[in-house]
Amino acid sequence: MVDWCYLGARPLVEPFFDQTITSCLQHPFNLFFRHQTSIDQLIDRYHEQPGLNPTGFIFHMSRSGSTLISRMFAALPQNIVISEARPVDGVLQARINSPAVSQEQYIDWVRAMVSALGQPRRGSEKHFFIKFEAWHVLMLPIIRKAFPNVPWIFSYRDPVEVLVSQQENTGQVIPNFLHYSLFGSKANVVASLPADEYRALVLAALCRAALKHHQDGGLLLNYKELPVAVGSAISGLFRVEWTDEEITTMNGITRHHSKEQGIFKSDSEKKQQKATSALRQAADKWLYPIYQELERARLGTE
Repeated sequence: MVDWCYLGARPLVEPFFDQTITSCLQHPFNLFFRHQTSIDQLIDRYHEQPGLNPTGFIFHMSRSGSTLISRMFAALPQNIVISEARPVDGVLQARINSPAVSQEQYIDWVRAMVSALGQPRRGSEKHFFIKFEAWHVLMLPIIRKAFPNVPWIFSYRDPVEVLVSQQENTGQVIPNFLHYSLFGSKANVVASLPADEYRALVLAALCRAALKHHQDGGLLLNYKELPVAVGSAISGLFRVEWTDEEITTMNGITRHHSKEQGIFKSDSEKKQQKATSALRQAADKWLYPIYQELERARLGTE
């Protein structure tokens, strides 16, 4: 089943899709007149009114600049930006939870959900970007089958810095949130790992998935390339061109990511200082080897 929420012409400018929906559901009209359909009706709607084709997909290691990228795109009114939407996660988990779902049916569900989220509501939208949740990079093969011509990026960052961020504010990289089979491990191995090692193992699996498929329409992007890459390498890959005024507008978002006026300043040094010896050992064991492979692939020195 699909639950609908009325947005009208409201732009999706919050950092995450669910924040917009939560805000909208605070209105009495949306609470009392919620609409629900079957997913088959969603597929029918997709064929009747497909909406915008996706312009580009954003995958990420987690805590590696993807939210900055999506917010910069969302600063322009001609862009639809869907950031870590729970409905997308729901359809991507469908086959994991229900193995009886056929691959053909699964792909139809993914396309239909993306189509629903890519509907122009103001009449001026031209581009459509989706930022996936971190674990969704493991689903790249099915996403590529559903959208074989959509270019994508994978942002990543120094492993220690990502692990420090996860330690401070744990997201999806917690035991039992994702099925252990998704990242190529056994239940008994995962259950015995300390927290830092578990996080590192999961993050390494995400990086391996991106590295494995990056030559199929992908671009590897290191956090240290931001924010300049948004108006250059990323936009080039996504085949969009911005005016100088639009680039200025997008760059204005970086002010919210820095204490220094108008300047994006990395917090890498602070995160490095917070790293414990146990965290560094976990990074060395599980993450740095694949991080170095990503760097060689990004720089063309494989």
